[in-house]
Amino acid sequence: MSENLQGTELKKGRRTMWALLIVTGLPFMLALYLFYNPQVLDGFGTKNRGQLVQPTVDMPALKMQTLDGRTFDLASAQGNWSLLLLAGSSCGDSCMQNLFHLRQIRLAMGEDRYRVRRLMLLTDGGENAGLAQQLEPFEGTQVLVGPKDVREKMLGLLAVNGDATEGRVYTIDPQGRLILSYSPNPPWKDVLKDLQHLIRVVQL
Repeated sequence: MSENLQGTELKKGRRTMWALLIVTGLPFMLALYLFYNPQVLDGFGTKNRGQLVQPTVDMPALKMQTLDGRTFDLASAQGNWSLLLLAGSSCGDSCMQNLFHLRQIRLAMGEDRYRVRRLMLLTDGGENAGLAQQLEPFEGTQVLVGPKDVREKMLGLLAVNGDATEGRVYTIDPQGRLILSYSPNPPWKDVLKDLQHLIRVVQL
């Protein structure tokens, strides 16, 4: 009698556990699926503002160098959302404006700003001796400068929705997947709204 009662209680406990998993996990899984498969909602007006990368591109663990000579492993960015800007080594007025907007977007994320990483990949191997001083107002932005073969490989991976040209912006998710791209010098409110939506819905 006692064993039958224990068996009944065990089955009941398992059913309760599965019910809780379904109730709590299903909405998340559905949101994640719909974000990465927006075509399912065609006709319902749910669209990203950036260009969705389909299929997503897994960013490899490439070893790069930062502007201050340190080694940067792209895999170390995993666990954070990353906004990646392409820029030339001269970083003129347009580049500086883009860096300003990247900084403002991170600040606008409020408590979630600590989950957002700002990266800038230089598209050329030009002289950048004075670039560090030029970028002092944007402290916290990690500037990736090479080496050349790795930089070119990165640019090839980023050429998903057009050429990987200066001013283009990309969103990389916490799993290291390239998921959104934006045309050069994009509407920055769109970048912000997409990022807010991603962090709210895709709780990775």
